[in-house]
Amino acid sequence: MLAAILIGVLIFFDIIMAFTLGLAGKPHKNIILENTLPKEVINDSEVKTLAKKYRVSLWQIAGIFSVLNLSLLFTQYESILMTLFWLLLLVPMGLFYGIEISYIRQMAQLKAKKGWQLPVSPTLIDTKLTIMKNKKALGFSYLVPAFLLTLLLVFAMFKIQNDGALIFSVSVCIGWLISFLLWYGIRRLPVAAPTSNERINRAYNDLTKHDWSIVAVGTSYMIILAMAMPFLASQLKGIWVQVIIWALLILICSLSGLLVWYLIRLRKKQDALLAQVEQYRYQGEDQYWRFGVYNNPSDHRLMIPDRIGLNITMNLGRPAGKIFMSAIGLLVIGILFATLIPIYIMDFNKEPFQAELKESTLVLKAPFATTSTIALAAIQEVTLTDSLKGSVERTSGYGGDNYNTGYYVVNDKKATLYLDKRSKPFLKISTKNRDYYFTFKQPKATKQLYQKLQKTIK
Repeated sequence: MLAAILIGVLIFFDIIMAFTLGLAGKPHKNIILENTLPKEVINDSEVKTLAKKYRVSLWQIAGIFSVLNLSLLFTQYESILMTLFWLLLLVPMGLFYGIEISYIRQMAQLKAKKGWQLPVSPTLIDTKLTIMKNKKALGFSYLVPAFLLTLLLVFAMFKIQNDGALIFSVSVCIGWLISFLLWYGIRRLPVAAPTSNERINRAYNDLTKHDWSIVAVGTSYMIILAMAMPFLASQLKGIWVQVIIWALLILICSLSGLLVWYLIRLRKKQDALLAQVEQYRYQGEDQYWRFGVYNNPSDHRLMIPDRIGLNITMNLGRPAGKIFMSAIGLLVIGILFATLIPIYIMDFNKEPFQAELKESTLVLKAPFATTSTIALAAIQEVTLTDSLKGSVERTSGYGGDNYNTGYYVVNDKKATLYLDKRSKPFLKISTKNRDYYFTFKQPKATKQLYQKLQKTIK
């Protein structure tokens, strides 16, 4: 089951990457593959051939790795499974960007060979447009209801004392903060003057600011909904839990598709506006986009729209841009090791699950799980069971094909799991408010702990 989910994620990722990066191979504001060309040559046969080869190369990579993703079905160890997942995520990502950089250079070489250089236009400053640049952008008031809903959701999580309340609460608050920063960054974007026509420039800026601010505000509500649904699922039982989970998956895919459609729609509207003029103003930006990202130390802007029209990117020429991108890289590396190391411990350590019986307490430990210290006086019952009875829902923790660790709700009661599901029976320790399920890798050791507890609590 886990392998099938990961394969679906990887194939979805490959398709999205090939599609979105492929848009760089389609003209937008006379820009194709990060090179600005004269309007009369944008449909030149050599330009179209090179752009087509670029898009085909992306889809070839997506197709090859979509097949390679099926290798996840043939591994027995979850550690190897997750290692392959990361490799099949990061390697094609590097190849996609490598292909993009290669074809950007090929287009630049073609441009130089054909003598298609454009004169650099002087900077155009429209004071009136600068003053009114956010006229059509959504105001902060649109984010206020999302903020109040965020606080309400956080309050509800702690009120119900859900095990994952802290993680969910921090996540939803960070989600709203990201939406606010995106909205703020959009309002801070300086006006663009792609043409010499004041009316076209005003309409272009109003359209861009309006649609991008809708994306920023809409993102805040999407995050709240996406976080609220798992929380709701943890409060339900039976078939309704599965309904909520599938609804969440469908919602995420649908909203992702809606976002891409909306931004492509904006791109088409921008192109329709710019089609009304004969020439665009070129300010020599191509040199700063040679690697598919913006790198201009002389530009004071930190956030700018990309040239595809689907994203806002960071200026890597600014120290803050370098720091931000480095932080993202470190975060990815941290997540990689945080997910791989515990699973390798569970797969290859002789005994990753630990139980220490002391004079008055029992201490349970496992990777991906909080250490539990159980007072022996609080234990009501100790039993052996071959399965988890009733409904089983994960609140926070790890749930793979072989291991379950962390916080769960089992048969409508809070539970903490330390389980290798291949080792049976499971030891069930019941207290008033929570159950604990534990196994050693060796069933014999689990039974011995059960016998010791039976003698201790009598």
